[in-house]
Amino acid sequence: MKTSKGWFLKMSRVNQGGEQKSGLTSRQKAIIQILTQFTAANPVTVAAISDKLKISSRTVLREMPTIEAWLAEHDFTFLRKPGVGLVLDESMETRSRILELLNETDIVQAYSKEERRRLILGELLFAKEPLKFYYFTSKYKISDGTLSNDLDHLGEWLRQYQIHVIRKPGLGIYTEGSEDHYRQAIANAIYEFMTEEEILGLFREKKEKRESGISAAAQSRLFHFIDDETFEIVEKVLSEVEQQMHIKYTDSAYMGLLVHIALAVKRLRNFEKIEMEAQRLESLKRYPEYSVAEEIGRRIAERFAIDIPQEEIGFITMHCISAQIWLTGQMDHTLAERMNMRQLVKNMVDIIEREMGISLSQNEQLLTDLTEHITAVSSRLRLHVKVRNAQLETIKENYGETYRATEKGCQLLRHAVGVAEVPEAEIAFIAMYICAAVEDQQSQQGKIPVVVVCPTGLGTSKMLAVQLTKEFHNLEVREIISAFRIDIQKLQREGIRLLISTVHLDIDFPYVCVNPILLEQDKILLRNELRLLPTQQTVVPQKKPAASLSKDGLVFMTRLGEEILYLLDHVQLLVLPYAQDKQELLYVASGMFTETKETRELIADSLAKREQISSTYIRDFQMMLLHCKTGGVKHCCFGYIRLKRPLFQSEGVIEGAIVMLVPKEGDSLEAGLMSEISSGLLEDEAFFSAVQKKGRISIIESLEKRLMQYYQKTITTRMEGS
Repeated sequence: MKTSKGWFLKMSRVNQGGEQKSGLTSRQKAIIQILTQFTAANPVTVAAISDKLKISSRTVLREMPTIEAWLAEHDFTFLRKPGVGLVLDESMETRSRILELLNETDIVQAYSKEERRRLILGELLFAKEPLKFYYFTSKYKISDGTLSNDLDHLGEWLRQYQIHVIRKPGLGIYTEGSEDHYRQAIANAIYEFMTEEEILGLFREKKEKRESGISAAAQSRLFHFIDDETFEIVEKVLSEVEQQMHIKYTDSAYMGLLVHIALAVKRLRNFEKIEMEAQRLESLKRYPEYSVAEEIGRRIAERFAIDIPQEEIGFITMHCISAQIWLTGQMDHTLAERMNMRQLVKNMVDIIEREMGISLSQNEQLLTDLTEHITAVSSRLRLHVKVRNAQLETIKENYGETYRATEKGCQLLRHAVGVAEVPEAEIAFIAMYICAAVEDQQSQQGKIPVVVVCPTGLGTSKMLAVQLTKEFHNLEVREIISAFRIDIQKLQREGIRLLISTVHLDIDFPYVCVNPILLEQDKILLRNELRLLPTQQTVVPQKKPAASLSKDGLVFMTRLGEEILYLLDHVQLLVLPYAQDKQELLYVASGMFTETKETRELIADSLAKREQISSTYIRDFQMMLLHCKTGGVKHCCFGYIRLKRPLFQSEGVIEGAIVMLVPKEGDSLEAGLMSEISSGLLEDEAFFSAVQKKGRISIIESLEKRLMQYYQKTITTRMEGS
């Protein structure tokens, strides 16, 4: 330890100007202030500092070399103790004087190489005219050579988006690329250069402008294009549309839409032209997500008093498609795609099983989760939308076998979508689902109830939940919830003791922040937090009250029962010698459940419009799935057209056509019922075999068995939720 005399001599030299002080950033000063509060007997961890300052552990570690240099410059003793923490090995008196010295130390606006390049990138992407070399060298206090190196690096990064950095002596520096490519580059720059917690922190912080911490850094890295008022208005619009149109955003989709629309508002306010190919726009109009984008656009135009061109509606549609927003009541638009996707996922899992020598194909939760996830992945691949996966290297390093097996399984996805490759980031996200399934834990009784909080809709949260149950046998992960939708009263009612989050939270409820893949420091932090829990009231598992059904539940189940009975009574099977083409199949299907010309025309028109969106051919089954919402029926209808002689089309061989009709005014009840039937075709071999080869009575018997199980499961769920 230093003596007071040593401190006095050193301070004398500093005060006499004999030693030049280096400056610190406000964040570095805040970290040192925290260090002064801990002793050698009670070290502080990096995780604790990150939790205190609401920044990532990675950010703390990035600041430590400068902090260590400053402490060494002033002759203070600083120690790193692996697995224990950080120690400022000085007396209490010296610590007080360190705080005095910090007050005298100038705050500098220092940029790391990475931060400087991010800022230059942002200025280039948003510049309306060429920027002079001198503008950058003077602003960032760098040499021409350093600027040239920065531009080389940024040019290489931008080339992946087909954007070029142009340097012309006398004119300046500017970029060239298409509207689509600019949007991709800007969006991906934000997600590549910012952590999810920084974005989430910026969204939540709104108008609080703190000198240190996450806000200032996030604001600068977001290139200054998003202001608080814009955020508030866009958030309100997205919330209103979510409620009005019965959709649900994943957190990643929510963040993406916020960023995208904020960017669009800025560009439209600057009277910048939004361009999209007419053919591409027309194809997007066929998607159900286009109506969602239209409503978002209408409200944005109204709130900001700007015109939203159709091209911008097209870009919002693309974002909704790639983010896979959930549309209740829109099952008819995606039934064939989901069945094809489910089969693709099963085939992918088969490959992964063989590669790893394990059994996964009977894990229904895995298949369901992967089907939903890979549906979104396929949309992103088709639209060339890239995602960032902060856990990519960790997955490749710590779960190499799973990653390699998943990579082989993704070859099927690559062929199905028709792309040259599946990006490593997407492969790693899929691998997370596999890891979670492989390491899934069984017994959960007698454990501490916790909830995992995660901002993404990807595999990160499931991976963390599995790790927690593996590393901490006294934990029961009750649920995985969104960082945006935490209900403290609900958590208290359910006896949740602790939230384990991958982002910092500003809530009045016990929580601990950890990395998505647990590091040693996370485990130490979590163990310390758990040690405090026994002092709290012991949670006694509450006996569930006797299940009952509410009035609304009774009405729903009555409707569901009536719908099932009607469907079973009206199952149709038509056997045709042959069909000339798909149009003939559509015509035959339109007349299966009606005897009037008017309703037949309504059904035919609905089926034709659905077929225009995308093909309903299911390759693995060699059949069509003719389905739609239509005003031509008042109840759900199911039937099958069997061809004695197969029909050969460009998509492949067609041996028959499943026909599934939903009333135009149908809601989640009808959508859920038809979704259950489509799942049965994929999962129930007896049901599928009856449809494909047997008579009408056998089809009805198999379908009745399936739907009775569905009815019982639904009533149980409704009673438990009442």
